[in-house]
Amino acid sequence: MAAAALLLTAGLSACTKDLDRSPFYDLNTESVYTDPANYIRVLAKCYAGFNLSGQGSTGSPDVFAGSGKDEGETSYLRAYWYLQELTTDEAVVAWNSGPLQELNTMTWTSSNDLMNNSYTRIFYEVALCNEFIRESSDDKLGSRGIAGTDADNARLYRTEARFLRALAYYHALDMYGNVPFVTEADAPSKDLPKQIKRADLFAYLESELKAIELLLKPAHQAPYGRADQGAAQALLAKLYLNAEVYTGTARYTDCLTYCNKLLGEGYALADNYQWLFMADNNVKAASEIIFPITSDGLVSQTYGGTTYLIHAAVGGRMIGGNYGVSSGWAGNRTRKNLPLQFASANGDDSREMFFQVGQNLEINDLTQFTDGYAVTKWKNVTSAGAAGSDPQGNFVDTDFPLLRLGDVYLMYAEAQQREVRVHEVALWVG
Repeated sequence: MAAAALLLTAGLSACTKDLDRSPFYDLNTESVYTDPANYIRVLAKCYAGFNLSGQGSTGSPDVFAGSGKDEGETSYLRAYWYLQELTTDEAVVAWNSGPLQELNTMTWTSSNDLMNNSYTRIFYEVALCNEFIRESSDDKLGSRGIAGTDADNARLYRTEARFLRALAYYHALDMYGNVPFVTEADAPSKDLPKQIKRADLFAYLESELKAIELLLKPAHQAPYGRADQGAAQALLAKLYLNAEVYTGTARYTDCLTYCNKLLGEGYALADNYQWLFMADNNVKAASEIIFPITSDGLVSQTYGGTTYLIHAAVGGRMIGGNYGVSSGWAGNRTRKNLPLQFASANGDDSREMFFQVGQNLEINDLTQFTDGYAVTKWKNVTSAGAAGSDPQGNFVDTDFPLLRLGDVYLMYAEAQQREVRVHEVALWVG
C-alpha cells in the first residue's frame, strides 16, 4: 500500500508532455512479450481458463470479482456442465438454488444467472486467446527481436491458442447461436462488438480449424494436455455432426471424413471404461483421450471442474474416502432414465456405475439427494486404488476427457445413420 501511495503521489506532483508512454509497472504487454520464456506461460493461462476460476482456488477470480457469486460455480467447465447436463434427463442437482432448479425443471429464462456465468466465461476465454494471438504475430515477434527456435515455439503456441479460441467459440455457437464476434484483428475498444450470425460463425470455425490443423503437432506428438492435430480433427467432426442445426445444411459426409481421419491416428480405447474418469486417467486412459481439461490437486486447485463433479456426486450413505475426497456435497444424481437403460436397475449389470444403498430410483423431490441414484463414474482415486495427490482430499487429479475416441465412434455411427437417411429421402423425393 505504501508503494502504491507513493506512485499516486508522484503522479499528482508532475506530468509529462510525452503522452505516448508505456506503463511504468514491471509487468505490462511489452515487458512480458519481450521475454521468449513468457510465451508458454501466457499460453498456460489460456489453457487454464477452461478449468480454473482465477489465481488460486478462491479469492482472486478472473471474472465477477466482488459480485458475491460462488467462485467455483463461475468456472468454465462447471458452468458448461450445468448447462449441458442439468437441462437433460441424465442429471439433477439437489441444491435449493433458484437458477439450478430452473435448469432441473427446464424453466430457465435469459435472466438465469448460470446462463450469464457460462456466457461470460466463454468470452473471457476468447479475450485471453485474442490477446495472446495478437501479441505473437510474426510482426510482433520480429519487432521484439524474437527469432529462431524461440520464434518457432511462439508460432506453435499461437496456433494452439487459435484452437482454444475456436473451442470457446464452438461452445458459444452450440449454446447461444448469434453471438458477439471479436478476433485478434479487432483492437481492444470501449465499443460493443458486432454480432455474428450462427451460420457465419460456423463458417469461420470451419475455416479456422482447417487452417490450423496441419500447423499443430501431429496426433500424439504434443505434450499431454495440449492441442494437436487430433484435437482439431475431433472438433471439426463435432462441428459437422450438428451442421444442419447450425446452418440448415447437413454435413454428415464431412463428419465421417474427419472421424475416419481420427480412426487412423492410432488412438485406442482404454482397457477399462472406469479408467477414463479416475485420478490417473492421464496415464491409464491416455490412448483414448484426444484432448483433456487437465486437473492437479496440488497445483491447479479449483472448486469447479472435476473437483465439483466428484464432490457433488457424493452424499447420503456414500463415504467420501471411497472416491478420493474428504467429503461429499450431496448434489448430483441421475434420473431413472439412465439406470433403466441397463439390463437391470438392481445392480446386476457390471457396466453400471450407480450407488443405490439408501437411494430411491424415483425422484419425488428434486432437492432431496436420496431421490435418484448417485453416479459413481468420477473418482479421485487411481486405477491402483490410491487417493489423489491432495492430502486434504479437497482438490482432485482427475482430468476431464473433453474429446476422446469413444465419442468419435459414436459420432461416426450417428453420422453414418443420418447420412443414409438423408440419401433415402433425396431418392424418395427424386
